[in-house]
Amino acid sequence: MKRPSWYEKLNLWVEGESPGLPEPEAHREDGYAPQGESHAGEGGFARGRSLLSGASEALTRVVPTVLGIICCAVFCLVMLATVAYLPSYENPENPMENEVARRYIEEGVGEVGAVNLVTNVILVYRGFDTYGESCVLFLGATAVIMLLAADRKNTTKADERVLAEADAQDEISRNQILGHVSAALLPILLLYGLYILCNGHLSPGGGFAGGSILGGALMLCENAYGIGRVRQFFTHHVYHAVKVGALVLYAILIGYTIYTGANGLASVFTPGQAGSIFSGGIVLPINLMVGLEVACTMYAFYTYFGRGDL
Repeated sequence: MKRPSWYEKLNLWVEGESPGLPEPEAHREDGYAPQGESHAGEGGFARGRSLLSGASEALTRVVPTVLGIICCAVFCLVMLATVAYLPSYENPENPMENEVARRYIEEGVGEVGAVNLVTNVILVYRGFDTYGESCVLFLGATAVIMLLAADRKNTTKADERVLAEADAQDEISRNQILGHVSAALLPILLLYGLYILCNGHLSPGGGFAGGSILGGALMLCENAYGIGRVRQFFTHHVYHAVKVGALVLYAILIGYTIYTGANGLASVFTPGQAGSIFSGGIVLPINLMVGLEVACTMYAFYTYFGRGDL
């Protein structure tokens, strides 16, 4: 009989069909225990013989503990040495600003076009770091989906009936006051979230703040009107298209910015007139991509922790 390859074993493990590990003989239900070992009760569960000798077994317990203590001590010493080299507090000879910060302050508006200097630093000068943060959000949402998503292959009719009954009961007990209040609040929340997204280069805000507001609006809509109402415009396929598309477009935009900046090439995203809505060059589209990623991540956490599905 041909042995399955590692890829076939991986597929079986993902689908939950891989065979379990063989049960140790010392823990078998028939009460069998190796010679020289006594049973630990009526169930026949006895401790199996250790593969290590007494001294070796004690050594395996002591060495990790000692190494952990040594690593913690070294880490503390490094941190204390780092703090010792920091400038002293209120020393008049401390540097007020370095050349990097001076460049951000003096040239930021002219080079990027955004009036909000914090946005210039986060999305352009250190845009690659912010892209890494967006990847963390994407991976976090993906991990939650992999762990908590309902497995349709292993879902029985009884499970589907229980979920349908829970949805029906939720519809009956839905708060009408919350529904009426949400009808007035949702348009304001959506408009305000878009405003924060589109004005992140002009005022405090941007993708993370605006995306949080949009994600909260989706949660409020589900609480007020149920998952069925949200699925009318934000289906499972739309969610994945928005989540993946936003991250891919963000990667293209930040990659293009790094390439043109490193090679001294002119970018098609011009800074524009500082203070206008279309200024900031690449900042506005990046803010939109970050906002969509944040909104999808927040809504995924909420729905998959609660229902196991969108």
